[in-house]
Amino acid sequence: MDVLILVLQAVLIFAVAFIYSNLGLGGGLLFVPILLSTGAATRDLAVPISLTFTIATAASSVLNHHRRGLVDFRLGRTLVAGALLGAVIGTFFTLKVLNERTFKAFFAGVLFLFGGYMVRDWLKNARSVDEDDESHMTRPRVWGTAAATAGSGFLSGAMGIGGGLLNVPLLVYVLGRKTRKAIGTSSLLIIPTAAVGFVAYLADLALQPSGFAIPDAYLLIPILMPVVFVGSYLGSRWGLAKLKTRSVALIFVIVLFIAAAKLVYDLL
Repeated sequence: MDVLILVLQAVLIFAVAFIYSNLGLGGGLLFVPILLSTGAATRDLAVPISLTFTIATAASSVLNHHRRGLVDFRLGRTLVAGALLGAVIGTFFTLKVLNERTFKAFFAGVLFLFGGYMVRDWLKNARSVDEDDESHMTRPRVWGTAAATAGSGFLSGAMGIGGGLLNVPLLVYVLGRKTRKAIGTSSLLIIPTAAVGFVAYLADLALQPSGFAIPDAYLLIPILMPVVFVGSYLGSRWGLAKLKTRSVALIFVIVLFIAAAKLVYDLL
């Protein structure tokens, strides 16, 4: 393992965890491009490794948001089933349907789609929602959101991300949760969703004709997961104290388009 490459990975992944712990995302939007560019040569390696990193990011974010009462555990239990089902389907989609180029094209397309959505949202200042709107917490809305989280789970399994791209808007706009509570609850949903996605990749390895063998690239998991956890823990503590809602949204938009541009560059 090249030490310089490992140091570069650690620095970049720490920075991503620091930022993304404030967005209700696991960080896979940038973890995957970083891994693909620095040694994890295929999506079958980059995605499951990224899933373990998103678990670490989400866990430390949940710890800090829970201290401030910004994680809705009861709502999280209601929404998680759809996300878990979607994660299994998304994993199959990546392993059996996409090749390398279509994977990157699909990933870039999703990033640009949500990036455009968030730019429009930021310009309208629609994410400056600092109070819960209980009128949105009706049974049809809750169960509709539970079904929709299958989409966030699909993104998690397919692309190695946490699924917060859908979770946070659903929690804010459909269920009326204030932005910081949506971020904390989204982080909670990421943990089991990403774990199920990773287990699905392990199951696929076990079913290979050559037998079960852990890829060498998986050594990055025990090496870099502590880096991710510390980066996320420090980042979410800092963000909760210093960042305003519009600042969080602007950071999200910037890093989203950077990741999308990198993938398009790789395709060209």
